[in-house]
Amino acid sequence: MAEDNRLRIGLGEIYRDLLRNDAFQRGSSETQQADSLLGAKLMEREKRIMERNKYLAWKRGITPAQLWIDVLSGNAKPPTVEELSDLRSRGLIDESGDVPGLGI
Repeated sequence: MAEDNRLRIGLGEIYRDLLRNDAFQRGSSETQQADSLLGAKLMEREKRIMERNKYLAWKRGITPAQLWIDVLSGNAKPPTVEELSDLRSRGLIDESGDVPGLGI
């Protein structure tokens, strides 16, 4: 069976009106214009999203690829204080250098 790629979002009245007018002015449907706008914004933020993924993976003591897969599969969750303490005590969080994704 094909995966349903639809995403439903709720826009406030002003943003719905802006989207409707933007779509009209560009000669596209609201759905097409919303898809275009969201795609453009994600492309704009792609580098930052990847950097934050590196940080969150570092914090969990796993690779960025593993966190990416965990997020896509719905298995990612924030670590508890106890889990962080355990990861640190086992040396799985590298505290010897820069914190990835934070630019510090």
